[in-house]
Amino acid sequence: MRNFKNFTLHFLLKIGIKFKMIRFFLSVLFLSQAFSIYAQQSKDLKISNIDSAYQLYLEKKMAEAAISRKHLETVLHKANPDTVKKINIQNLFFEEFPDFSSFDSLQIIHAGDNMIRKIPATYFACDSLERIYFSNNQIKKVRFKRLYKLKTVSLNTNNLKRIPRSIRKLENLESLNLSNNSIRRIPKFVAKMENLKELNLNSNEVVLNKKAANRLGHIHTLLLAGNNLKKLPENIGNLQGVRKLNLSKNELSSVPATFKNLDSLTSIIFYQNAFEEIPQEILSLKNLVELDFYYNKISKIPEGVGGLVRLKQLFLSFNEISKLPDTLRNLRQLKYLYIHHNQLKSVPYWITSLPQLERLDVSYNQIFQIPNLSVMDNLTEIDLQENQLEYFPWDLLDKPNLKLLIVRNNPFILEKEEEKMLKEHVNNLNSNTPVIVY
Repeated sequence: MRNFKNFTLHFLLKIGIKFKMIRFFLSVLFLSQAFSIYAQQSKDLKISNIDSAYQLYLEKKMAEAAISRKHLETVLHKANPDTVKKINIQNLFFEEFPDFSSFDSLQIIHAGDNMIRKIPATYFACDSLERIYFSNNQIKKVRFKRLYKLKTVSLNTNNLKRIPRSIRKLENLESLNLSNNSIRRIPKFVAKMENLKELNLNSNEVVLNKKAANRLGHIHTLLLAGNNLKKLPENIGNLQGVRKLNLSKNELSSVPATFKNLDSLTSIIFYQNAFEEIPQEILSLKNLVELDFYYNKISKIPEGVGGLVRLKQLFLSFNEISKLPDTLRNLRQLKYLYIHHNQLKSVPYWITSLPQLERLDVSYNQIFQIPNLSVMDNLTEIDLQENQLEYFPWDLLDKPNLKLLIVRNNPFILEKEEEKMLKEHVNNLNSNTPVIVY
């Protein structure tokens, strides 16, 4: 009997413990679910609040736009159509483009930041039109007539899937901005638009193949940033007319051998790509004025860069560079040198022999010493922050034309009097003294 009682008591205790554990688990689960629901409700509430605030803001802007549209309508109704040369309807929430065909002397239309979906050809009846801007709308279709004076067209940030065929009618068009659309192809007729000198196709889905390259040889400024390009076509060297080439925000790591034939290039932008070295083909382009390799994986600057003696802007920030080669002293026309966020240990003394240098940014490196930069007559902006400098560059405080000096977050060794003197300089907002960030 005793054994039975003990067994029963043990069994009940075991069940009781399990029941407590189950109850504890259920409590935790309930609290977890409750907290999750509360968090979701809080999130929904925040989103709802944001949506509500935005809705109120939007309603206010639309109400203001309605007043502006009415005022514009009144003004244009009273105006002499022959005297109106410029119309600005930006940010007025137009869903349809107004008919301005009666304004025979119209030269410029600003119609950006609206909700326009299409532009019929009948609305472009003014032979006097020279520039039109329709950025940030919802345009899917646009039709142009033959407008012989039209030189600038901006259709960026719309819903275009192709370069409108009617563009070919604009025989004297010089600048075409189609960035931020969904364009993939460069059509044949672009090759025949001999007066087109600037083509902006940034942030599209352009396939730059051999055919496309053959159609772009007459373009002077070609912007192809953000098109997910992984390589350039072998005939890229056929772009003999290109002066400025922007290939930033792609996935390029090399260039074809024919790239060296682009001897008309003055500006190359390879910002945010996958280069591990500066290609040799670029070192033969002696007319370069700007060279940009921001945000790549470059660890060494080839000595050949010093042979690009016309360079005025050299941008090599956000790489893995540990040394500036001596040949860079040959860049006598260099004005901007940006090489921040690298692995430099020092700034070489010969940098003081660059007579035209105006801006020097070597911040976010591991620099422990710099030469006397105060002897550089044209140097006006210097950024030395986030390095390992212990000696404060006092000589720069007396530099006559210095406008900006940033030196914060360096392990400077300063005495109390020096600290006091430095604070006085920092707090001195006199227009005759440089701005010092310490």
